[in-house]
Amino acid sequence: MGLSVEEMLNIDIFSGAKLLGGAAGLSNEIKGATIIEAPDIVKFISGGEVLLTRFYAFQFCTAEEFDSYFQELAQKKVSAIVIKRGNDVEHIEEKVKYILDFAEKYAVPVLEVAFELSFREILRPILERLFNEEVRRLKYFKTTHDNFTALAFSRGSGEDSIQKILDVLEKLIDNPVALFNQNMDYLAGTEGCKTEMAISDGAKEYQPKFYSNYTYLKQKVTLTKEACDEYEQFIVKWRVMYNRRVYLVITASVSPFGDMDDIAIENGVTALKQEMFRQHSVEELEEKFQNDIITQILNGNIHTRKELEREVKQLGIPLDANYRVLLFKLWNEGAGTFEKLNEQFKFDSILRDAVVNEFEDVRVRNDVDQVIVIQQITQEQKQEDYRKELKNTVEKIQKRICQKNKNLKVRAGVGKEVEGVLKLSDSFKEARDSLEFINIFEKPNAEQSHHIVFFSDMGIFKLLCKADNPEELYEYIPESLQKLLHYKKQQRQELLLTLNTYLDRNQNLTKTAQELFIHYKTAAYRIDRIVKITGIDMNNASEVLAVRIGLIVYRMIENMKK
Repeated sequence: MGLSVEEMLNIDIFSGAKLLGGAAGLSNEIKGATIIEAPDIVKFISGGEVLLTRFYAFQFCTAEEFDSYFQELAQKKVSAIVIKRGNDVEHIEEKVKYILDFAEKYAVPVLEVAFELSFREILRPILERLFNEEVRRLKYFKTTHDNFTALAFSRGSGEDSIQKILDVLEKLIDNPVALFNQNMDYLAGTEGCKTEMAISDGAKEYQPKFYSNYTYLKQKVTLTKEACDEYEQFIVKWRVMYNRRVYLVITASVSPFGDMDDIAIENGVTALKQEMFRQHSVEELEEKFQNDIITQILNGNIHTRKELEREVKQLGIPLDANYRVLLFKLWNEGAGTFEKLNEQFKFDSILRDAVVNEFEDVRVRNDVDQVIVIQQITQEQKQEDYRKELKNTVEKIQKRICQKNKNLKVRAGVGKEVEGVLKLSDSFKEARDSLEFINIFEKPNAEQSHHIVFFSDMGIFKLLCKADNPEELYEYIPESLQKLLHYKKQQRQELLLTLNTYLDRNQNLTKTAQELFIHYKTAAYRIDRIVKITGIDMNNASEVLAVRIGLIVYRMIENMKK
């Protein structure tokens, strides 16, 4: 005969254990041991096991469900049950009483151990007595795999599925765990986990004692800035989709990290990967469906109220509320054309995540390299207060972006407030025009890290937005400036830049020279050349204003060609 329950009690780890009931079964032979952290684990039990539970798997189940689980255990003829009592389980004393009745009826010893004692510590000596090292690790792999598989069967499609997997993993390894997205933003975690993460320069690759499908890193961390104690931290990274990386972070702040933890983590990550892929697929379908509706609304392709009511119901927003459309985009002034395009696509998820985090109750969709926001407006809020609040929100978004890449700027175009979803297309067009005009209004090398343009602030340039082609816009450029635009190509851009800077500096040659890093006489020579070529009267305020507007129109044309 192999190991009996009575012999198991002589193992050091059980020195403080209490026999609560089922003494008639002390001679039961132990054929294995497993942890119950998911109720459906009973389906994976073959019989003769010692079951370890802290009731987490049964914390919210009804009396009928609890009875059903233990009837299955009776049929499997388990050898013994080891319990820990926690305060986070509903009706725990009633459940303990039920187990003791079960113990007497089926001669299954029930042992209670201290709550602080890790089941991992209990499981190890039992498996060591029953199996050799290789088989012990395989048995523990099966135990953790079965728990996560059982959890997958029982969890349904609830939003807290990820949290349940993390909770089970935390119970198995006896250390806090946390989950972060590709931008290292906190997604979920267990009690005591760090909600911020960073991969230090001292982080090294860590290789578990088995072949793994994932990349492990190991580093030292402190829990707070003031703390001196360092703890080992393990980071596992993997991809859910081609553009979505996820990090699981385990901080060994409660128990030392052991080889059995590697096994639990590997199975936990596999469960997380499968669940996150499932959720992502569902979200992607829902998002595509909602994006199609948003696109139709913003482009003004829905004309009847009946059709509109049906589509808006899917978005879950009021039909006749007041709305405003905001359009966000990232820009890197220092990058070349290809790099700018690359940055826009590379960081689109960062921008979207930042927008979602900083805005409450909005509808958001990605449009290539832009993020569209449909915001419901409170009618009681004053325009001045709204502008101040939006500015603060964009500053927070910029701060988040700078944590990922300090060279990126956030730009936002803001459409007018409209009454009802049907008029959202008008606000969207204004937001789009505002965003395009930022490149034209914003000075090169502007010091501010972000820029917001309200369409309502664009003045006369709102009329220019109605022009559909460069030829139509060209009519708004004064004839004098047109002469400069047709001047020798090699010198044209140099002279245009000088003219633009000269007018921006209120026709001050000293400031113009300083801005362009050229000698004062060089700046004066260039302005003389411009006056000779164009015939502009720099002392005529009306003509100078027309030229200033013409320069902006020229930038509009160049932007339109791009």
